[in-house]
Amino acid sequence: MRISGRRIVNAQLTVLSCVAAALLAGCGLHHKAEAVRIQNQRSWANKYAMGNWMDRRKAVREIVRYIGPQKNDLIIGTLKVASIDPHPAVRIEAMKRIPLIKSDELSVLLKKAAAGDRDGNVRWYALQSLRLTRDPASADVYVRGLASGDWLIREESIRGILELDEAVIRPRLIPHIIRALGDPRTSVVISTLNGLKIRDDALYRAITGKLFAASEHDYSMLEAVLTALEGYSLDPKTKEKVINLLLHNNYRIRVLSLRVLKKDRGNKKAGE
Repeated sequence: MRISGRRIVNAQLTVLSCVAAALLAGCGLHHKAEAVRIQNQRSWANKYAMGNWMDRRKAVREIVRYIGPQKNDLIIGTLKVASIDPHPAVRIEAMKRIPLIKSDELSVLLKKAAAGDRDGNVRWYALQSLRLTRDPASADVYVRGLASGDWLIREESIRGILELDEAVIRPRLIPHIIRALGDPRTSVVISTLNGLKIRDDALYRAITGKLFAASEHDYSMLEAVLTALEGYSLDPKTKEKVINLLLHNNYRIRVLSLRVLKKDRGNKKAGE
């Protein structure tokens, strides 16, 4: 059965018409969804402007659900105002949401809050969010945090330092890490040991100092020290100490000691 050329052309035109109609419908749906997104931004921005502190906190939490590839000015504007809101709970919510959207202005406000918000809780949340950005320009903020009288601020500050790239840490931040290893608060010391990723002679001396100072009953400290030691080539005295820990009554400490010794032996073989 022969099909005429005219029928083939008509069929092709029909298919093209269907495709064009589908594309137009898709574009229409996209524009409608975009309009709804902007309207939701506007609605939550207005609720922030008109509400009490609980309404404002909820508005900050909800408005970021409508972040898009562009047209986010209302969200950025709301977060800017919320970052200096008189109520700390609203500022905390802003600190938690700022990393969700790219904005140089918001980054500056986040660093400012992390460096010294008048409320310690807000500052802690700001430091936590800042750590997620791994921004090398935040190093000075963390160094300042290490001088805080609040151990939670010091702990979050050293965590932030240890999340930075080695190229940022090595030139000038190692002395600050060693300072954190000598912190009077055990939680700060353990967080530092657990977060260490780089190897350095000065750090090794500080870590082994914690090893010899730790009580055999201080399981958390011993575990953290052994975790930090993994990958180093051990000096004889430290090696002997770690070998003795193979007989420790805590299973986790025995396993970590064995790992340290295996890595030490591997390093020695690689250097031969």
